[in-house]
Amino acid sequence: MEKLKNQTNIRAWLADLTYTGQDTQSLGADTFPLAVGCIATYAEKQLQFSRPIRLFRYPENVDQALKEEDPPHVFGFSNFVWNSALSLAIARRIKELSPETVIVMGGPNYPLTSEKQESFLRQHPEIDFYVLHEGEVAFLNILKALDEVGMDLKKLGGAMPSVQYIDQNGKLMVSPMSAERIRDLDEIPSPYLTGKFDEFFDGRLWPLIQTKRGCPFKCTFCTEGLDFYDKISRFSVSTVRSEVEYIGRKMEKVRAQGGRNDLYIADSNFGMYKEDIETAKALAGSRAMFGWPDHINTSTGKNKKERVLEVASIVDGKIVLSGSVQSLDLDVLENIKRKNISPDELMELAKEAENVDANSYCELILGLPGETRDSHFKTLEATVKAGFNKIIPYQLMILHGSELGTAETIEKYGMEIRSRVLPRAFGSYDISGKKIKVADIEDICVASKTLSYEDYLECRQMHLIITIFYNDVIFSTVAKALITHQLSVFRWLELISQSIIGSSVEELFQDFRKHTDTELWKDRKELEAFIQSPGVIEKYTNGEIGFNLLYTFKAKAFTQYLKGIVEVVRTATHRLLKEVNFLEDRKILGFVESAILWDSKRMTDILGGMDNEVSETFPYNMLQFISDHGSKDISLYELSAPERFRFELNGEQKDYVHRNLAIFGEDAPGIGRFLSNAHTSKLLRLPIPLESAKDKGKIGTF
Repeated sequence: MEKLKNQTNIRAWLADLTYTGQDTQSLGADTFPLAVGCIATYAEKQLQFSRPIRLFRYPENVDQALKEEDPPHVFGFSNFVWNSALSLAIARRIKELSPETVIVMGGPNYPLTSEKQESFLRQHPEIDFYVLHEGEVAFLNILKALDEVGMDLKKLGGAMPSVQYIDQNGKLMVSPMSAERIRDLDEIPSPYLTGKFDEFFDGRLWPLIQTKRGCPFKCTFCTEGLDFYDKISRFSVSTVRSEVEYIGRKMEKVRAQGGRNDLYIADSNFGMYKEDIETAKALAGSRAMFGWPDHINTSTGKNKKERVLEVASIVDGKIVLSGSVQSLDLDVLENIKRKNISPDELMELAKEAENVDANSYCELILGLPGETRDSHFKTLEATVKAGFNKIIPYQLMILHGSELGTAETIEKYGMEIRSRVLPRAFGSYDISGKKIKVADIEDICVASKTLSYEDYLECRQMHLIITIFYNDVIFSTVAKALITHQLSVFRWLELISQSIIGSSVEELFQDFRKHTDTELWKDRKELEAFIQSPGVIEKYTNGEIGFNLLYTFKAKAFTQYLKGIVEVVRTATHRLLKEVNFLEDRKILGFVESAILWDSKRMTDILGGMDNEVSETFPYNMLQFISDHGSKDISLYELSAPERFRFELNGEQKDYVHRNLAIFGEDAPGIGRFLSNAHTSKLLRLPIPLESAKDKGKIGTF
C-alpha cells in the first residue's frame, strides 16, 4: 500500500538524559527536556508518524521502554557537558542491541574546528549523524532522507545542512551550509500545549520555558557567543501566555502532592525585551491563581536595566536579578569580547533590586584569560560593595563548543586544564540487562600565565567565605551595621578568612581545601579509568565524593558549625573595629553585638528543629534599623527599655523547607542543592515582638 504524503513508518525516540542518583531523587539536570520536546513536536507537525515520538529524561525509562518494545529506527540524544558521557554510553548500548538503529546526536558540547569534529565522530562510531546548532530543521531533514532511502544508509545522497557524519565508505560528510534558523518560533508546536510534556509533571522536574532564542553578545566562554546565534527569534506573547497558564494548572496539583514549585526560563537575557513585560504579567497572574511559581531562575538581561527591574517588580521579586559581570578587569573583558555589555548597568542592578523586593546575584568566573589573583579579588570587592545579595563564583569550564575552548586560545593564555567529575553527573544503570557505570567530566582552568595554582586555591577559599558569610543576606544586619559606620564589608570578609585559623570551623575549611585539590585530575584519561574502578561509582552515588563543594560546605556550616560560624563573625568584627579604633567605643560595640545576635537567632534551626523556641532580648530597635534606608546615628535606635522577640517560622516557610528537603534529601549535598536555588533570606526566622523586657537581664549570647 502506498504511503500517504508526509507519512512515515519510522519509529523515533528522543532523549535528553539526566543522571538520577541512587534514589532517583538527586537529579543531575532537573528541568523538563525542552530541546528534544521542541524537536519532536516540530517533526510531528511536518510528518505523519504511525507512532508518536517518545521522549526520555530518565535512563531507567529507556530500560523500561526496551523491555516493552524493540529499539526504535532512529534514536536521538542530546549532548551537553552534563550528560555527554551518559548519552554516549546508552547510545553504544542501543547499537549493541540493535546495530540497524540510527543514532543521531546534537547539542553544544561539540568541537568548533573541523579537525576536532572529525576526530570526535571517529572516536564515537556509535553516532551516525551529528546535528549542529538548532535541531528542529536538521533532525527533520535526517528523518526525510532516511525515509526516502528506506533506512539504508548506503543510499544516502550526500551532505545535509547542519549535519555531519562519517558515511559508509569512511568519508567525512560536511555541508558548507547551515540549516536556516526558525525565525518565527510559533512554527514549533508547544510541547506543553500539545500534551507532549504531561508525563514530566512528576514533582521532581521543574518546568523549563523559552520565550526567545539567540544572544546579541559575543562572550568567548559561551556557546551562544557564536555568530549563528546573534539574531533573536521569538515565540509569540500569546503562546507564552498560554504555556504559563497550562503549566500553572498542572503545577497547582504537583505542589499539592509535595512536588517542587519552581520555574526555569531558558532565555539568555530575560527582561531585556519588551515582550518580557507580558511574560512577567502572565507569571504574576499564575502566582495569584495557582500559587506557581515560588521561584523563577533565569539569566536576566545584561543591558536595559530599567526594563529588567520592571519585570522583577511585576513578579513580586520572585525572579532573581543577575549581574553577570564575570570580571571587572578591563583587560580580561577585552580578552573575552564583552565590549557591548555595560558593567556599570549590571552593578547598578544590586542597588535597585531591594526596591522591588528581589534577590540579586552576581556571576563571576575565576580563571578567565588575563585574570590575576588581585584582579579577581578586586572584582569580588566591587561586587560586594555594590550590594548584591548573592555572589556566584564559577570556575572557568572549558566548553568545546565555545571560542575559548579552542586549542589556540588555551595555548595563547597558557591555561592549565584539569578535569573533575561534574557534581551529580554520575550513576549506575541497567540498560536491557547490562550494567553501565558512567560519569560526566568537565575540564576547568586552574592556572594560566597570570594566575598560579596557589592563587586559584586562595580564590576558592574566598569563594567559600562569601558563600557562607555573605550570600543570601545571612549576616545582613551585621553588614549594614558595618556600612553605617563606613566600614568595608569586603575587609570584614578578609578578616573572617584570617579568623578561621585556630577556630572551631578551621577543620571545615581545611576539608574544603582538601576536596578542592583532590577532585582535580591532571590526566583526564586517568580519571576516566578511575571512574570504572570497582566501587568508585558507588562512592559518588553515596555522596562520599563528587558533590558541589561550595554549597555542600555551606550546608555543613549551617547544620554542623553554626555556633562556630557566629563566633568567627564576632572575632572578625572585633578585629575590624580594632583596626579603625572603634573597639573601645562601647556604644558601637554593643550595637554590633546586637546585630550579630539578631542575625544568629534568625538563622537558628531553619533546616531542622523548626518548631524549637528561639527568643532573645535587644536594647536597640533592630526592626527599625533594618527597614531604614541609608546610614543613621545608632543612638536613634536605642530603646528606653529592652525589647524581647520570639523568632519563628511560619507555615509557608516550613512547608517550603519540608517539600524541598523531601525532593533533594537531608544530607549535606541535598541541603546544599536546595540552598543553591532557594532565596535563603526568605527562610530566616521571623522576629515577633513580645514585650518590654526592662530588668529582665542583659543581652544573651548565641
